[in-house]
Amino acid sequence: GWRLYCVRGEATVEASLVEVECCCASLRSRATLVLLAAHQEQLYLWHGCKSHAGAREVGTRAVEMLKQRHPSELGLNSNSSLKVEEVEEGTEPVGFRNALGQQDRKAYDCMLQDPGKYNFTPRLFCLSASSGVFEGEELLSPARVTGAVMAMPFLQENLYSAQQPALFMLDNRMEVYLWQGRQPDDGECTGSAKIRWENQKKCAMETVLQYCKEKNSRRPPQAYLAEGARNKVTLVQDALNRLSKNQYSVEELTAKPLPEGVDPLRLEIYLSDQDFQSVLEMTRTEFNALPNWKQKNLKKSKGLF
Repeated sequence: GWRLYCVRGEATVEASLVEVECCCASLRSRATLVLLAAHQEQLYLWHGCKSHAGAREVGTRAVEMLKQRHPSELGLNSNSSLKVEEVEEGTEPVGFRNALGQQDRKAYDCMLQDPGKYNFTPRLFCLSASSGVFEGEELLSPARVTGAVMAMPFLQENLYSAQQPALFMLDNRMEVYLWQGRQPDDGECTGSAKIRWENQKKCAMETVLQYCKEKNSRRPPQAYLAEGARNKVTLVQDALNRLSKNQYSVEELTAKPLPEGVDPLRLEIYLSDQDFQSVLEMTRTEFNALPNWKQKNLKKSKGLF
């Protein structure tokens, strides 16, 4: 059957192919891709409308190497005689469209109607407090070429191969993403570890929002939170507002899982004064005057621990 590959590498001598799902959703307007049916000896070299000259050259070189070497892992052999057809986004022939199944431009970020030039390289930063200080370290592609534009310098595996849970900031110029890796389940970590993680997330959100303001104080790029494990995207500002909430109802604090950012060892601090007195049957001042062991026993008896 048909197989689809994304062309990577900025120098023609470093051209490589990364196989992606063979469907319309895998197309990228900033990329060059190879669509191959080895048994039919048919190959399409597809260029996105924003694919820059360097990527096109690398794609052409990759196809030349396929024709010369006939790699068996792609289903080719020495007798293969590939018929190559170069295709531009928006003018795909019927054979190309049929190979990918249903052709839907909405399935991917199609830029045919976008007048932008997209002559920039995205930047990726790892955000961490592992050193004891919260900081960001920029990651650079090992395939980078000085002065060259790299449309897709990173792969998802760069994110998932980091020790989890991890936080990364991706600067895509028009928007900035905060990527959040898999969160530990409540049963997998202590309360203190969970609080450290929540604090790191909050620091990361504040960092991303400040970064956006530094990029453009008048019109900061929009910042999105991408939760890798859930494949969910929300606004960073909305997520920060939820994480910074400091008062919850009794029902919210006794439900599982707890709201994001809540310290499981100090649930009483999130109660309103009225709920505090109603549940614990004393004022905050009276409660704070109790020894720690009495506070803990009282909270346990009221389901706040």
